[in-house]
Amino acid sequence: MTQHLQADVLSRLAVPEVTQLGGRRAAFLGCGDSLAAARPAEQLGHRVLSAGDVAWGGGAPKGVDVVVPLSWSGKTGATIRAAQVAKDAGLPVIAVTTNPASPLADLADEVVTVPAFDLTEEIPAVGYAVHSAAVAALVGEYIDLAQVAADWSLAHEEVGRLADASGPQPHGITVATMADAHGAGEFWMLKLIEATGLAVRTTGVEETGHVDYFLGPQQHLTLVLAGEADSPRATALGDALATNGQHVVQLRLADLTRLTGWSRQVLGGVVGADYSASLASGWGRPFFRGGQVDMSARHIQVPVA
Repeated sequence: MTQHLQADVLSRLAVPEVTQLGGRRAAFLGCGDSLAAARPAEQLGHRVLSAGDVAWGGGAPKGVDVVVPLSWSGKTGATIRAAQVAKDAGLPVIAVTTNPASPLADLADEVVTVPAFDLTEEIPAVGYAVHSAAVAALVGEYIDLAQVAADWSLAHEEVGRLADASGPQPHGITVATMADAHGAGEFWMLKLIEATGLAVRTTGVEETGHVDYFLGPQQHLTLVLAGEADSPRATALGDALATNGQHVVQLRLADLTRLTGWSRQVLGGVVGADYSASLASGWGRPFFRGGQVDMSARHIQVPVA
């Protein structure tokens, strides 16, 4: 599987027209890739929450007018339960899923059906891009999936450069992001875990100076992601980590594409999936631990006790 096949599939997908939220403030609920897909909505004043936080004791989101749960299958247990919590509290529910006959769709007041596709991905990324486009459409933004796919196909050389610059296998990885790359950074974290099986966390760039710096000299990889503008602060903190004995790689997403805003974050996210796969291959680490991980997802789908 290469990013070219994934990009070809993505180029033929389109999110249906949706009724925008208008002035309503939403809480987007999801898990894993779906949660990362919604993350940029925070910059527009919406809330983005782990479905588990709502489902297992957090209660219905406060200060919002509508709840938007996202689940590719429509069967993610925590997301269904969170949607029910919100509905019981009197909040309207707009479900985003590929399956209009799913349990999640059944309890929703409105369903946005995103296109499914027939493709087995080694490191899943296409669904993240499609979910991102649906969330963006709801909040009045536009993601050009065809252009994301085109730029994805052209990113192979940059992926190789980043992988080569990342050094030997570390003990752990930090993905540090500027505000205009938080969504991409969260997706990088997920894909790095899937591909390499290493411990990975994501955080704001500033936090690396307050936390990661004190890891001291050791085999730790820090990836610094920015969106458009070069950040002297990000550069300074990256230099401090490197001086303190860690391995630092910096990437400006604007160097990958002419896309801007949310579209650029999605492009950055899917490129991160390829980068993760390239690292895992170079370090001799099989994806998803070479079959040692149960991929049935039974533990997160309904029914949930």
